[in-house]
Amino acid sequence: MALAGTLKDFSLADIFQLIGLQKKTGVLTLTNDKEEARILFMNGLVVGADTNNQKLENRLGHVLVKSNRISQNELEEALTSQRNTLQRLGQVLVQKGFIKQEDLRDSLQMQTSEIIYRLFRWLDGEYHFKQERFVDYDQENFAPITSESILMEGVRMLDEWPMIEKVIPDFETMVDRTREGRTIKLNVDQSLSVDVSGEDSFNSLLEGVLSENTMDEDSTPPTSGMPNLSHQMELVLRLIDGPSMVQDLIDTSGLNEFETCRALYDLIGMGLVQKLSDEEAQSTVGVIEKEHHIPVWVPAILVVIIAAFSFYLAWNPLNTYFPSPAKVEQLENQWDATVAYRLRKIASAVEIYYITVGTLPPNLGSLERRSFLREDDIKDPRGNDFFYDLEQSGYTLAGRNFDGTRSADILITRTFAQETASLEP
Repeated sequence: MALAGTLKDFSLADIFQLIGLQKKTGVLTLTNDKEEARILFMNGLVVGADTNNQKLENRLGHVLVKSNRISQNELEEALTSQRNTLQRLGQVLVQKGFIKQEDLRDSLQMQTSEIIYRLFRWLDGEYHFKQERFVDYDQENFAPITSESILMEGVRMLDEWPMIEKVIPDFETMVDRTREGRTIKLNVDQSLSVDVSGEDSFNSLLEGVLSENTMDEDSTPPTSGMPNLSHQMELVLRLIDGPSMVQDLIDTSGLNEFETCRALYDLIGMGLVQKLSDEEAQSTVGVIEKEHHIPVWVPAILVVIIAAFSFYLAWNPLNTYFPSPAKVEQLENQWDATVAYRLRKIASAVEIYYITVGTLPPNLGSLERRSFLREDDIKDPRGNDFFYDLEQSGYTLAGRNFDGTRSADILITRTFAQETASLEP
């Protein structure tokens, strides 16, 4: 018997968990008033996905051209060959030597994941799972994805997308670097570690104010005056060369929608990127051209003055014991943002724990012991435990204020309805 219903009654996360646990093979169809999507499962593993307005192969060719991996002429040649041979587009591209097989595998994996993660943002819709003995997919170039890995990332995105959408409402939003963003020297050729949380920049800001026993012994201060950017943030910032549409940045970055928009959200928050209206998108080009006519000695003098002032602030010993009110306020704001981010991360892990185990974790240490989170994830930047109040039908998470007291504002409260479901054979 097929599993069917509405997403309001049974969430997509619950559906994935159910199909994954029972290792079912078949097609999950999701529909709303604008779109229809299909997700293929083989023995509980995801092996493909597409939508009626975003076929995977069509999207694959578009992204490969936008990211300069193939030319438009090569794509048209491959499409012509595909129509004659009825092979998959990816196989044709590999056979003609336009892309490598590992590039095809990475692209298919990313495109499939991106379609599925976008479905997690649906607020309403209907679902229908039809069980099959076998589903056809590109076994040579697609590695099946576990439901658990999709759930972990999908729930995290679900938590953070509302925050991002307040700044980036849609993919047609135009953005550009700010004046500060155009002065940043990027480590284009340097391999950087990924840090989407932005917590390293907060910890560096905290240096000089917290006592030595609250800091990591092997921590080193970053270069003065240079923001600490994650690999994704550097990549997206490097692609913004004048007014740019968010969708174009997604297509050319090689990152998925969430990673690109999260990087943009952080860059906008740091003042390195700004949103543009239609009028600003046209006028920004002229502003940039005018800036090139400024005499060379003007910015040189400004750089010397700013560097000297930054050096004085960094080495003034009074800053350690008597930070300025402005710096204290900056620290408190950064503290609140970091604590709120970690609480959202913990809440996502609690939901995955609940879906996997069937009960709420007895304490936050259970998330670390079962490898849902690292030990650092369940503590605030000073190493203090978060407050976790377990209730009969849910829980409350709370952080500490900058002064160490329990916060009445930075908290998350969740309740869980007791639902069970199963797929009949």
